[in-house]
Amino acid sequence: MSKIQKNKMSESKSFDNVSIEEEVKEKNLPKSKTVESFQKTHEDKNQKTLVNIDLYLKNGIHIGTKYKNGGMRRFIFKSRSDKLNVMDVQIIDQRIKTAINFLSKFKPEDVVFVSRKKYASFGLSLLERTFNYKIKLGRFIPGTFTNPESEHFIEPKLIFVVDPNIDRQAILEATKIRVPIIALATTSSNVRNIDLLIPFNNKGRKSVGLFFWLLNREIELKHGFIKSEKDYNYKIDDFVLSLEDKKEDDSKDGRRQKPRFVRKSFKKWIYI
Repeated sequence: MSKIQKNKMSESKSFDNVSIEEEVKEKNLPKSKTVESFQKTHEDKNQKTLVNIDLYLKNGIHIGTKYKNGGMRRFIFKSRSDKLNVMDVQIIDQRIKTAINFLSKFKPEDVVFVSRKKYASFGLSLLERTFNYKIKLGRFIPGTFTNPESEHFIEPKLIFVVDPNIDRQAILEATKIRVPIIALATTSSNVRNIDLLIPFNNKGRKSVGLFFWLLNREIELKHGFIKSEKDYNYKIDDFVLSLEDKKEDDSKDGRRQKPRFVRKSFKKWIYI
C-alpha cells in the first residue's frame, strides 16, 4: 500500500496516513484482522460498485453541507450553485467496501455502534439481533468506555460512529483507550481522531437508511446467512426513519432553536 502524506489539516492519525503495520503496532491490533482486509480493498475505480450508482444518487449519499471541514476537503467533488458541497460517489463506494472488510475482521461482540440520532435505529437493532453487535442508541453515557465501575461499562475493540459531531463523547473515550474508530462523515464533520472516514451524507433519513441496508446485506453475505444479493429479504424503506419519528427525533436532539424576535405595536423589538 502506497504511503500518503500526513494530512496537515487534521491532528489525528488515519488509516490513509499511517501504514497498516504501524497502526497494528500502535494500537495492538492483530495483524490477521487488518492487513489482509486492507490489501483486498485497495482503492480501484474500475471495481464494480456495491449498488447501482443511480441508487446512491437517488438517496443523496453524496450531498454534503454548505460548510467544509479541513479534513473532508479531499472528498469534495464540487460545490453546487446553492453552495452545497457534493462528495465523490466512487470514493464513497470504495470507502464503504474498505470499512465493511475491516469491520468483518472483528468479532461482533467486540464492536460497538454509536448513534444519538434515530436515523440508524432499525439498522443498528438488526445488527444487534442478527450478529450480536453492541449498539448505543440515544445519549452516550460518559464513562461507558473508561469507567469500569459504571453499570454501562463495556470494553470495545472497535467503534463505529454515525455522526462525529453529535457522538463526540464516544470518540473522546475511544481515543483514550486507544480503540480504532470508523465514522460516517459529511463535509462539515469534525474528523479529529477518526481512523477510517467514510465520506457520507449522515444527516439524511434516506441516505443513512441506505447505508445500513447495505451494511446488513454485505455482512450477511460475508457470514453466509445469504448466498446472493437476491436472497436479501429487506427493502431500503425498512431502514428509513418515518417523517413522524424524524420530527420527534429532531425535537429531542438537544439543539437550541434560534431566538425569535417579536415586534410589538409600540415599535420596539423584544427578545424572547
